[in-house]
Order: sequence, then structure tokens, then C-alpha cells
Amino acid sequence: MACAAAVAGARAEGYQVNNMSAKQTGMGHVGTAMKLNSESIYFNPAATAFQKSRFNISAGFTGILSDVSYRPLPTLENGYQSGPAEKSDNKLSTPLHVYFNYKPTERLAVGVGFYTPDGSSMNWGGNWSGSHLIQEINLAAYTVQPTVSYKICDRLSIGAGLMITWGNFNLSRSLLSKTTRQGIITGMIDPNITKAQEGIAQLEGVIAQLPDGADKTAYQQQLAQAQGALQLLQNGKGYLESTMDQSIVAARLEGSADVAVGVNAGILWDITDQWSVAMSYRSRMNMKVGSGRATMNIAPEAAALIQQMGQLSPGTELIPALDRGTFRTELPLPTTVTWGVSFRPTTKWELAVDLQWVGWSAYKDLNVSFNEKELGIKDIYSVKNYSNTLTFRFGGQYRATNFLTARMGMYVDESPVSSDYLNPETPSMTKLAYTAGLSLRPTRFMSVDLAYCYVSSADPERTGSYPVYGYTSGALEEVFSGNYRLHAHVFSVGVGFSF
Repeated sequence: MACAAAVAGARAEGYQVNNMSAKQTGMGHVGTAMKLNSESIYFNPAATAFQKSRFNISAGFTGILSDVSYRPLPTLENGYQSGPAEKSDNKLSTPLHVYFNYKPTERLAVGVGFYTPDGSSMNWGGNWSGSHLIQEINLAAYTVQPTVSYKICDRLSIGAGLMITWGNFNLSRSLLSKTTRQGIITGMIDPNITKAQEGIAQLEGVIAQLPDGADKTAYQQQLAQAQGALQLLQNGKGYLESTMDQSIVAARLEGSADVAVGVNAGILWDITDQWSVAMSYRSRMNMKVGSGRATMNIAPEAAALIQQMGQLSPGTELIPALDRGTFRTELPLPTTVTWGVSFRPTTKWELAVDLQWVGWSAYKDLNVSFNEKELGIKDIYSVKNYSNTLTFRFGGQYRATNFLTARMGMYVDESPVSSDYLNPETPSMTKLAYTAGLSLRPTRFMSVDLAYCYVSSADPERTGSYPVYGYTSGALEEVFSGNYRLHAHVFSVGVGFSF
């Protein structure tokens, strides 16, 4: 249930965030083989040693507006007609970045960065058709990275930094799917209705056979009780049938991850004045939530029905007592390796290409375990089966004047999710994005950076399905299938100072 690794349409595939610089957003997120001053703390720490000024500071934020829609597949149940499109209502996401770099000597540089390397935000609403998979989720990771870089010679440098990362998440999800409710009706309510009707018929027969003047009070009381129980059962059945499209029981999970530590390292080589090649590495980290909490949101009618069902079937718990304990889970932030090339044909032009490999195969499953074993809540297990991916990025910039620099770029980001595990928590598609940006330099030591990125799917839509298993039985309940579409608008603003 705590599938805390959802992704918004504007993110990189999986749950990475790429918006670490307004300048580089305008160039399609390239930067591994470029000398970006303090911003190289993220893209390639080796490049910070090529900074020309003594101090460099860069800060900025990104606004991400994503739109994802879902449409059910044509089936026998819906007359082989595609259902109406359901759209997410995602709030504006605003990842931040701040970098500071200092060069005490010609060859040595030290710096520190703060950024949000991973995160997601998705809001489908409380009553959409997939609410039993996800209603809303917000996931964020924050990193502080102290960095050191050293120029071995005039054209070769190395660098490394520690990634000190922590995070938090919250998600909500409906607990009674249509399949579960139908199972309650056919497996519990209908048999009890039949039993109650038979009991009423027997009591009415007994009362009819009693001689005139006999005391019928006890039988009449039993009959009244049986008729009342039958009415409750029929009302409960009607309530469940009439609320199939509503979320009557939902859980909200919240947790904070413990601090994890990883490594970001890189190397940069200026082959000539025109050509540079580089490689950067970011290690895997495991974000562990040791004591998350859950809260329940239950409609009053549903609470009464659950109590009545408990009386009819003692020992049966329709809804796990998630809010009575704490849970633990673990989410991997994958390894990434990026190779980059930059080319400067003239003093005004720079072109760059990045190829990034992401080790998404580390994300095979997500298991949520409750710490209080006495509650008897089974582990909640979700299969992910992510695969490793490649991302291709290309960008160029043109320094028109000392006051203005223009940029353009594009990238293709592979999806790590196969079609048989595609779900609204991760409506993952191979993404195609186009970017543009510019920098204004009002003074010699200051720049203002603006960028825009449009993200869409490489295909008009993606069709996929996801197996849904019961909370307590672990049996396959349904296969949630449909078509997904997405696009996103990304705006980045940054400011930099050199002195």
C-alpha cells in the first residue's frame, strides 16, 4: 500500500529530478563535460576546479506543471467502448538548488551544494476509478553535497563529493476496491441475508402453528430481531452497491527517511581547446523509513457497516488496523553513470552531448512491514521490476553578446517500467523533451537565467496493466489496465554571482 515511488509527468523516468540548473535546463540538462562553475558540483564535481573566479554562487528554482490522464480499455463490461478520460490534478512542484564554490588556489576548489535529486507529486483525486491504487502522493529527497576538486594538470581534473540525503513522503489510497466490495457482498452479506430469510420463515411458521391463547411473545421478539438483522444486511448491501464509485475507506501514510550517504565523483579532460570529455558517477543510496505513521479516513456509514460485519463474522477484520502501529519500508535511489562530450567550435558557440545510464534494476519491489507484530497486519508487498535505462541529452548555447546568451536542447529518457507493471502510481513513458533558455548579464559579476522545457511522451499514449492483490489474502483480485497520456511544462529561474 505504501508505494511511495510514484512519479509526476515532468520528472525524469522513475523518480529522479533533473532540474538542477536553470542554465542547463535550457540546454536539455547536459553539463557533464562543461565547465559550469559552482553548478558543476551536481553535474560533475571535477569541473569546479576550472572555475576562473575566486567565488561563485548559483541559486534557483523550477516550477513544474504536469498533466496525466487515464482512460480504461474497451471491455465486455463497458460494451467495448473506451471509458471517459480521468485527469490528475497535480499541484505545482518547485525543486530548488543552491551551489557555492571557492578556489583557494589555482588547482584546488572546494564547494557545497543543496538540491532535490529525487521526488514526485501526483494527485488523482479521492473517487477516481483507480483510487484503490493511489489517490495522492508526494515524495521528496533533499541532498547536501560538500565537494572537492583538483586539477592534476592544466587540462585534467578530478573531483568528488559526499551526498548526504534525507527525505519524506505522504500518500493516500482507498482500501475498499470494487472487487473487494463485491467480495464482501457475495461472500459475507448475501449468505447472511439467505440465512436470515430462512430463519424468519421458520419463526413465522412456528408462530402460525401455535394454538390460540399461547404465549407468542418470545417468538415474536426473535422474529423482530431477525427482521431487524435482515434489514441491516439489506441496507449494507445497498450502501456498498451504491458507493462503488466512491472512496468510503482511505488510508494516509506519512514518513520521514533516515539520512543516507553516497558519493558523487567525476573526471574531466580538455583534449584540446575545442574538445572536452568527462564522466561522472553517483552512487546508489537506500532511503529507509523506520517509523512511519498511518491515519484512517472512514465514512460514518462505512464504519457502522464494518462494525456490523464484525458482529456477524467474529474474528474477521475487513480493514487492517493500519493506524494502530508504525511501519518501515525502504526505497532505493539508483546508481547513475554519465558520459559527456562538449565541443567549442568558436568562442561564441558550445555544443554538448550527455549519455546517462541509470541502474533502475535496483528497484525490484517495495515491501511495507508493520513494527508491531501483535497487530497481525501482513506485509504489504508490491512488485516493481524496474529495468536499467539510458537517457540521451543534447544541447547548445550561443553567446550573442556579453549581455545575452541563448540556449536550446532536447533529451530522450527511457521508461524503466514494463507494460505489464504500468500503473497510475508510475504512469511511466519514454519521454521526449524540448528546451530553450537564455541568460542575461546586467553586470560583469551577475547573471539571470531563464529556461522553459516541454515534456511529452515519445508515443501519443501508452497502454499497460498492473496486477492488484488482496490486502489479507494475497490473491490476485484484478488487473488494472488502461491508456495513459502525459505532458508537462517546466519553467526555471536562476541567478548567479562570480567575484
